[in-house]
Amino acid sequence: MAFLVNVFMINELYSQEFADTHQKGEESEDNKLFEWEDEMSLKGEIMEVDVERDAEYIICGDQGEGNPFEVSIPKMCIFNFIKEDNSLIQIACSESLYEEHELIINDKILTLFLKGEPYANPIPGIYIASREFPKELMPSVRD
Repeated sequence: MAFLVNVFMINELYSQEFADTHQKGEESEDNKLFEWEDEMSLKGEIMEVDVERDAEYIICGDQGEGNPFEVSIPKMCIFNFIKEDNSLIQIACSESLYEEHELIINDKILTLFLKGEPYANPIPGIYIASREFPKELMPSVRD
C-alpha cells in the first residue's frame, strides 16, 4: 500500500464569518478555504517516517551542460520517508510556510498545511518560501 501525501495551501483571504453568513458555513467559489491541493502517492513499503523541524535541506541537480549543483537551504521542515530498502523520499517545506501537519502512520497518510504566501516548488513535494529560495539557483537574480 502506497503512502498518501496531501498538501494544502491555506487561502489567507478565506472568511469563516462570510461562509457562515452567506453559505451556511460552507466555502464557496469566491471564498475557498484552500488555494490549491497537491496529492502524491509514495510507492514502495515505507518502514519509518521521521520529521525534522528547523532542519537543513540539500537540493541538488544539474543546471544543464554538465553543470551540477548542491545547495543547502536552512530552516526547513522535512518529512523523511524511509523505505524497506533504506532509500529515502523527502517532502519538505520552509518553516515560514509550515502551518501544521497530521501524520497517521497506520493509515499511511500525511496531511500538510502551508500558509498562503509566495513560494517555489522546484521539485514535486518540495515547497520553498520565495524569499528563502537560493539566489544562486535563480539565473536572472543579481546581487
